[in-house]
Amino acid sequence: MQRIYFLLLAVSCIGRLNAQVYDYSIGRETEKVDSVLQWIYDYEQLGPKPYGSATLEKTRDWIVAKYKEFGYTEIQLDTFYYASNQGENIIVEKPGQDTTRWIILGAHYDSVTESPGANDNGTGVIACLQIAKILRDIPCEVGIRFVHFSAEEVGLIGSKSYVANTLSTNDLVELVLNLDQLGGTKGADNSSIYCERDEDGSPSVNNALSHLKTDTLANLIQIYTSLKPIISRAYSSDYMSFEDSGYVITGLYQASDYPHYHTSNDITANVDVAATTEVIRGALAATMHFARNRLPVSVAEKQNADFSVVPNPASKNIRIHSSINQEYRLEISNALGQRVFVSSAFTSDLVDVSNLENGLYFTAIYDQAKLVHQSKLIIAAD
Repeated sequence: MQRIYFLLLAVSCIGRLNAQVYDYSIGRETEKVDSVLQWIYDYEQLGPKPYGSATLEKTRDWIVAKYKEFGYTEIQLDTFYYASNQGENIIVEKPGQDTTRWIILGAHYDSVTESPGANDNGTGVIACLQIAKILRDIPCEVGIRFVHFSAEEVGLIGSKSYVANTLSTNDLVELVLNLDQLGGTKGADNSSIYCERDEDGSPSVNNALSHLKTDTLANLIQIYTSLKPIISRAYSSDYMSFEDSGYVITGLYQASDYPHYHTSNDITANVDVAATTEVIRGALAATMHFARNRLPVSVAEKQNADFSVVPNPASKNIRIHSSINQEYRLEISNALGQRVFVSSAFTSDLVDVSNLENGLYFTAIYDQAKLVHQSKLIIAAD
């Protein structure tokens, strides 16, 4: 029954492929990602978190306390047993307007014995927490289920137990988005991110929709972040427990090598926190898109009549018109919602746009992190 549902859903999604454009209701929320460095450090300071350890229980309590702090009340500890030890997956639900449909946002919270796990998988844990905090009071059509799996490092045990024993066949799970190792190495080139899709043939019935969803994920990463998305295969993380049972999966994973993987040096100081923050923004945008958020797309409340981009139409140069002469950030997106131009400029500065092809564009003016104006711009070179 689950597989038939996904095949029908795949047919309905084909017509929407590549239809994503920049949505200011999503873009505004991505600007709210903060405290990433502090939260990863706090996770690291809990110590190594191997399955069955007291520090893993302490980490579990820390995560639960965070969700309670955000105002979540539907928190469940999903108990399982492995190797004579009790483990708990943490399940936190944000129901949607359609209470039967869900997307699952997953990130394991255990580590190997010798590692405090700042990158593997503190980055994924903090991504879930950031998204949960920002989306707490945002209405969505589809429910979001945040699941922190235990015992991932000893064979995906927590996620296997969840799929086999806890996940209800009555729940229509539209997508599983896995977040595992998002940071990359500090000082390395972390300008890219892997968007992972199902290429496993057992079963293969869920592959086509996974490819579609991952294409959408990659497009959203390109629209809402500065990262370059790279399509890759899914493997060796908790989404495989879902894939093996016919669910549709996708995931995000760092593109650069991490020499501190599974070592005592997997600490915050070795993680590219700026790149992690950018990945979290992309994961947040994807979650809002897949959950079909119900925020209004208008930015009228932030519009200011004193702002404009002139001339319009333009050929070679434009400038920001405002009654206050200060530095602003100007972003230009094409008709697909992809950012094609970013510049900082004062109102007296001429901004060279001669490299843009003729066509319709969308401009956004930011005063620091605050969006103050958006409008259409026509480029019509002489």
